[in-house]
Amino acid sequence: MPPAPLPQQLQDISDLLAQMCISVAGALHRATRALLEGRERLAQQVVAGDAEVDALRARVEETATDALLFHAPVAGDLRRVVSAIRSAGDIERMGDLALHVAQAAERGRPLPDEVRAHFAEMGRLAVELALKAAEVARTRNVVLAVELDADDDAMDALHVHMFGVLMDPAWSYGVAAAVDITLLARYYERFADHAVVVARETVYAVTGQQPDAIAI
Repeated sequence: MPPAPLPQQLQDISDLLAQMCISVAGALHRATRALLEGRERLAQQVVAGDAEVDALRARVEETATDALLFHAPVAGDLRRVVSAIRSAGDIERMGDLALHVAQAAERGRPLPDEVRAHFAEMGRLAVELALKAAEVARTRNVVLAVELDADDDAMDALHVHMFGVLMDPAWSYGVAAAVDITLLARYYERFADHAVVVARETVYAVTGQQPDAIAI
């Protein structure tokens, strides 16, 4: 069977990247619920579903490889293929971070009341960023992509605030709980960072410039 035309392959790649972003957003949403509500079975569903993201990444790489081999794209089309391969790696890492949150929920250690609202908000922001990254991947909207950098500032602020909570002399839950919470906060912060990288890759693919060089 002859390969699909290059424009079709490029659109397929964009659609697969968007599907990956939606999948990891759903995984983190469920993992956060499992963490906050003590739902071990829901956490196990996230763990079991991680293979779906890995399979989608393989499809991105397969389609991108076919595009390179059969069509030898140049200029913007070549940037689009290479950026897609990089983005697929970042999105797969987002899935791994959602998996880490689910595994923490599986351990069944309840969160202290002092941090529950913070993790709920970190989860909401992270899912929102992933869904926005999905729209960027699908539509290649540069303006929307650049906005993700600003959206990530709220996550960074929550991450910093979490350290303030842990360093408060009133913290009474011990070192083990502090370590768990530090790692969890890092998972959410890195999840958001990878969503921003996906958006940056899209900006580069469309314009040939890094987002900081784009005037909106």
